[in-house]
Amino acid sequence: MSTATPPSPRTYLAIWGWLAGLMLLSVLLSELPLSGRTIALIVLALSTVKALLVALYYMHLKFDRRWLAFVAVFPLILVVVAVGVVASSRLVRL
Repeated sequence: MSTATPPSPRTYLAIWGWLAGLMLLSVLLSELPLSGRTIALIVLALSTVKALLVALYYMHLKFDRRWLAFVAVFPLILVVVAVGVVASSRLVRL
């Protein structure tokens, strides 16, 4: 069992504020005169940060055992590998 104490309600409110701010930033990006691809990449990066915040604090992975975090991260590794395979096949154009 982990000896770390769970976060206080103030921490949860701070994380909620960050999640709301990142969501608002994602929405406001659509108004900028940038290419669609650039906006999509920035929004994907912001979404990754939001997913990490939710997993670490609201799913309590920050305070659980390391193997449980591995169980949660392993599917993400598989997604990255799958995206890499698709991207490489598009580059080679078989």
